[in-house]
Formats: sequence, C-alpha cells, structure tokens
Amino acid sequence: MNRTLRLELALISLLCLVPVAQAADPVTISSLQAYPEAYKMKVVQVTGMVSGYQMHHFIGERTKLEKCIQNFLVDDGSGMIEASYAALCQMGPVMLKDGDQVTVEGHFLGTLDVRLVTKR
Repeated sequence: MNRTLRLELALISLLCLVPVAQAADPVTISSLQAYPEAYKMKVVQVTGMVSGYQMHHFIGERTKLEKCIQNFLVDDGSGMIEASYAALCQMGPVMLKDGDQVTVEGHFLGTLDVRLVTKR
C-alpha cells in the first residue's frame, strides 16, 4: 500500500509538469497598441472586420506541399492590426475575404501570427 501511494504521488507530480494549452485572452486592438510589451508573445484573441486581404501561395522546397499565407488587417472599432495566417492549402484552411467578420487567435508580435480563425 505504501508503494502504491508513492507511485500515485509520483504520477501526480509528473502530471503537474505537463504543459497546458494556452488559452487566448480576448483583447481590444487599442490595448495591444497601447501596451505592446504586456502582450508580447502572448496568445490573444481579437474580433473584428477583415480588410486589405492578400493571399500568397507557394510550394515548400523540401516538403513540396502547397502553403497558403493570408495577410490581412483586422479592425475592431478601436484600432487596426496586421495579421498573417499560414496553413497547408490541402488542409482546407478558413479562406477569408474583405468584409468578413472574424475572431482570430494568435501570438502577438507587434502583428498577429494567427493560429486559429473563426468566421462569424
């Protein structure tokens, strides 16, 4: 019984070390622009309208997989921010266009490095 208790405690200790997925903090673009150091490299969530949309395709040199990079601006009424969403084209990424209402999650690096897009 003592051995079982030690194993359980060891397992619980190890589980505490497993990284937890980062949850995105909903923020306004004006907050990102006013306090960039506070949000640097953090995962944030912004909701707004797409404009300035551009799509770029290229084939990976080594992988030969088609990659889609979508660059756009998001305007939430408090400000605008540049965003970039890269995905494999054959995986069916969310395709955007000017005027779309979206919620995007991504790392803030002065711009948004988008990891998830949801159209509304």
